Amino acid sequence: MDQDAAARIAARYARRAEPIELTPEELDFEHHPAATSVPGIPVWAWIRFPNCAERVKGEACTWNDKAVQVLWTDAGVRRATWVWASAVTRRTSGGRKSGLGERTAGTGTP
Repeated sequence: MDQDAAARIAARYARRAEPIELTPEELDFEHHPAATSVPGIPVWAWIRFPNCAERVKGEACTWNDKAVQVLWTDAGVRRATWVWASAVTRRTSGGRKSGLGERTAGTGTP
């Protein structure tokens, strides 16, 4: 990577604020218990920021029927962010889009 490209990437991350995560009230674990997968399930996820959204490559490690906690790397920093389930699709080798539920159907998890 040349210096100009590195500078553009650094400027992009410097301008961007922290990701917007779902609140505890939105997650409502009391009524929507979470399930966990180890290792995480490979996913694409839309992560929201104050002025933009970015589709990232990550792993779904915890979820419920409404939301998914996505582990992802941002400029070398490992992050975990809760997003709405509709913002997440499973990564597949064939390029077919599928929801997280298809991967976990029949395993006793939501």
